[in-house]
Amino acid sequence: MILFARGKRLSGDSPRLISLEILLATDGLWFFPAKYRYDEEGGIKTCLNAFRHYIEGFIYGIMHYDTSELGSMDKMKGKHLFESTLKLNVPVEKLFNWHENEGAFERLTPPFDPVNVTRRVGGIDGGTVYIAMKAGPVPLTWVAQHYGYKKNVQFLEDQTSGPFVGPLPFWNGGWHHKHLFEKIDEYNSLVTDRIEYDFPMKPFGFLLGGRYTKKKLDQMFAYRRNITENDLYALSKYSGKSLDIAVTGGSGLIGKELGPYLTTAGHSVENLVRKRPKKGELCWNIRKQQISSLNGKDAVVHLAGENIGSLLRWSKWKRKEILESRVKSTALVAKHLASLENPPKVLICASAMGYYGSYGDDILTENSKNGDDYFSYVVKEWEAAAQPAIDAGIRVVFLRFGIIMSPKGGALPRILLPAKFGGNPPIGGGKQWWSWLTIDDAIGSIYHAIITESLSGAVNVASPNTIQQKDFASTLGKIMWGPKLGFMTNLIPLPAFVVKSVMGEMGDVLLLSSNRIDSSKLIDSGYKFRFENLENGLRHILGMRREEDLQCKTEVLS
Repeated sequence: MILFARGKRLSGDSPRLISLEILLATDGLWFFPAKYRYDEEGGIKTCLNAFRHYIEGFIYGIMHYDTSELGSMDKMKGKHLFESTLKLNVPVEKLFNWHENEGAFERLTPPFDPVNVTRRVGGIDGGTVYIAMKAGPVPLTWVAQHYGYKKNVQFLEDQTSGPFVGPLPFWNGGWHHKHLFEKIDEYNSLVTDRIEYDFPMKPFGFLLGGRYTKKKLDQMFAYRRNITENDLYALSKYSGKSLDIAVTGGSGLIGKELGPYLTTAGHSVENLVRKRPKKGELCWNIRKQQISSLNGKDAVVHLAGENIGSLLRWSKWKRKEILESRVKSTALVAKHLASLENPPKVLICASAMGYYGSYGDDILTENSKNGDDYFSYVVKEWEAAAQPAIDAGIRVVFLRFGIIMSPKGGALPRILLPAKFGGNPPIGGGKQWWSWLTIDDAIGSIYHAIITESLSGAVNVASPNTIQQKDFASTLGKIMWGPKLGFMTNLIPLPAFVVKSVMGEMGDVLLLSSNRIDSSKLIDSGYKFRFENLENGLRHILGMRREEDLQCKTEVLS
């Protein structure tokens, strides 16, 4: 948390009267701006002095508040209304069921403002949800109580504990969220999110969080509208019977998102875990080659494998774990499925574009040759370990993912950290091709592969619009800093020899390799990417949409 203070004398006023602007920043976002003026007799010589006068300045500043950006005293004192509406080409029954299914909360939670559900008691028909979250560096617990349940019409939600309410008498804010559903006709429906909120410690609470809250709500519901629309489109496209699906690596980057995506679509999901299984979980032990029976499952999604980017460079131990975690786990699953009397119809195996190695400007299809570096060897052996399942007549799909974009893990957080501070350089000249996709398309392609019976073998999964690394850096800089300053973030290149000296072989694989992936096989099978444009995809997952893309209503209630 950083405090910035800027003071100036006001023309025409007493020389002892100062205008002071306070900016409190957290996590790289402006938390609030507050402008006020007060007598400088106490001395504004440093930021520390300004902070010491903060409370005093607020009290006086209320009387002289600059309303050009945040509004009037009525705005600061009144309740606030936020409203988001989305029309969908689905029956209202299907829309409501999607919200009612397990995993809906997780699907609607943006990755740029992550929260964790720590406990659930019941569902939307009167249940309570306990949510762990952060306001900057401060941990908070949000407790949401559901009530007012009317099938296909509404469910309501109040915050009973959290940032807007509290136990102290002066902490008199509130948060009331109405989820409203309307039938337009047999095939179309409307969902409206109506939030009435009131800041605690008025009017100071508004000064602290007015702009911040509105900005967060705008970006959050732009994200929610996109997720709702696209998930419901997929549900309509792939409609069919409910499937019983087992998932390995359910706690990983992809697995955490895949589970809620499948359950909201009406499917049953059981994760294979290494610890003692809870209700709805299965167990397996890769080292002992033991696994719970998967007999009768409709599909298995195999995502398990050692994180390749968790260390700065690969040690001998890391290289061994990267290989064995993939090969041994895949072999265990494949051999087990092959031995079953009633095996799953399909096995989806996560793979990687690292299969090809570095190919410069060449366009890579599924028939392109295997590379000659270490990770290419890993991917080849990884896929080969599934042969027993193929021999048993099970449809096996190897999804060769490009660079998966998510602020929750993978490559993007490592790139974002220096970018926030203005460091976003072309790496090794920046001419290498980066084949990318958002996390939404990663889980979307998995679901498509499960349902699409004609799809088998190796399948490239990356946006049809691959991009050179220098252009990736330029796009990210534009998003983070705007078009006027963004170009300055990538003026100083990062030479390849620096990457190699610091990261070794891992730097070659993750940053310097050139993979220009062709995803025609996936697209021709009927899959439509949610995000083909890099800027649109990054703005979606980072919560940095343009102002013109925000379609919400905000007003002050009397």
